[in-house]
Amino acid sequence: MSMPRCAARWNRCFGALLLLVCLAGAPWAAAQEAQDEALPALEEIVARVEEKLRSIEQLEMTVELEQYNPADGSVTPGRGRVLAQFPNLFRFDWLAPDMLAGSILVVDRARNEAQQYNPIREEIIVQRWDRLAAQQNLVPDIDRWLALPDPADYDVELGGVAYVDDVPHYLILARPKADPAQRYEFLIHPATWMVTEFRYYDAQGRLTLRGVLSDVRINGGPVESRIRDLPRARVRQL
Repeated sequence: MSMPRCAARWNRCFGALLLLVCLAGAPWAAAQEAQDEALPALEEIVARVEEKLRSIEQLEMTVELEQYNPADGSVTPGRGRVLAQFPNLFRFDWLAPDMLAGSILVVDRARNEAQQYNPIREEIIVQRWDRLAAQQNLVPDIDRWLALPDPADYDVELGGVAYVDDVPHYLILARPKADPAQRYEFLIHPATWMVTEFRYYDAQGRLTLRGVLSDVRINGGPVESRIRDLPRARVRQL
């Protein structure tokens, strides 16, 4: 997702996670060397991902999240459903955990408007999207949430091949130029050229956030009415 640009950004955005096996280490050196020779260049992978993004008009997918607490090792799972009409309309429905289930975020970038539905208060809060994005440390360009990080802000490199459920994926590593101790990992499916999994490691090298994108449906037809369809509730302008 260009997912948000730091851990806090992803923690505020958006579970079964498949076993990830990285081809590394001395016992696999020969096999890794052979596979590396067959790998496409980083530039080609980035270009293919961008080409795929440009082809998307409508998108539906499920996002599974696992947020890790470095202090006690606890894991907080989350799950939601994304519905988008590129490049300006976006909706995220929280499905889990229970404390967030039923909450909805709708973004209309053309109008610079965000609507947040709170099922407990039965209230819709309407405010400027650029203001909410800044408050929550979110990337305002929602059409970039599925893109790889911007090389202007990140050092990006190809990390080799990683396997998810026996399917090889291209592993992309990205480190913020402002704090290279942090690391993001993106798994790109070689057939779809889309990010299927991402991970964030903090400056101490601890896994902090992991997400999996699944049940993806692309260009399945107009979705604008479904995106804008919110429950009846009182509206409050900010």
